[in-house]
Amino acid sequence: MINLFKEIKWFFQRGKRGWADCDIWSFDYYLAGIIIDGLKQLKKDSSGCPSEFYDLTRTNDECWKWKEALEEMIQGFEAAKTLNDCFFTRVIKKDGKLVKEIDIEKEKQLTEKFEKGFSLFGKYYLGLWD
Repeated sequence: MINLFKEIKWFFQRGKRGWADCDIWSFDYYLAGIIIDGLKQLKKDSSGCPSEFYDLTRTNDECWKWKEALEEMIQGFEAAKTLNDCFFTRVIKKDGKLVKEIDIEKEKQLTEKFEKGFSLFGKYYLGLWD
């Protein structure tokens, strides 16, 4: 059941400070969503890029390498959300019962994707501007 008072309180908390008390319960998940949305908008609307990504050989698309790096960051944080949601588990029938089983290979792939994206995010954090 929705608690209208709490929903209103959280709405104002997010407006004032960018996060609400309830977001702390899974702050990593909350931040991943914000980061994904921000990176997607930056990729779509950016008019520049860090100099090391600038490619003079591509007329009208000089920052294509930066957009690829932003996409890797996006995919990394999307992998983090998938890991948090436990979408790397699968239900199988074992001894006549349905049981959850961890897809270790999928978990490994998601973890590697997150680590790569997060590493790029950290490395180019000061380049996240438009």
